[in-house]
Amino acid sequence: MKRYLFSICTLIIVISACNPSAEKQQNLIYSKDGLSFSLPKYWKVKKDRPIDGVANSRFISISDEEPFSKDAYLIITSIDSVNLDKTLQNLITQSRASYGKRKVEFGMLNEPRSVKIGKYEVLKADFETRIIANRNKGSLAVMHHKGKTYSFVSSVDIKDKKENFSVADSVIKSLRVK
Repeated sequence: MKRYLFSICTLIIVISACNPSAEKQQNLIYSKDGLSFSLPKYWKVKKDRPIDGVANSRFISISDEEPFSKDAYLIITSIDSVNLDKTLQNLITQSRASYGKRKVEFGMLNEPRSVKIGKYEVLKADFETRIIANRNKGSLAVMHHKGKTYSFVSSVDIKDKKENFSVADSVIKSLRVK
């Protein structure tokens, strides 16, 4: 009986070790200057700095560094509280202009809507970009928390959408501000 139980436990451990999706789900905690959130394994903060010319602001750039992963990123900004509707419309306008300069098609997939992500009320809209055969899906989200307006811009290759599209939502859910 002990040998049978040992064999089953060993088999479970071996299967778990070989399952890449189980490995992908390990979260890493990023914490700096009173702001913290969790990131999936392989996602790394590339930049964390003030926004030039904007007092009390912050710009955080995060990328998926998993080997063989496609173009996936998340950008978080924090500024003193401003109007959410205007902030989201500015993000849409800036995204359209930025992608247009690079000759990338940009289109909104839905109208902005208020959604609950974790304990936060978030104004959110989804978009798609396309250049030749490469397609990405992304989301633009804004919210108020502790006197700040946070924006989250994320984009993932359409082929990696299932694995990575919810990264922004998971970061929002895990967001802590001291």
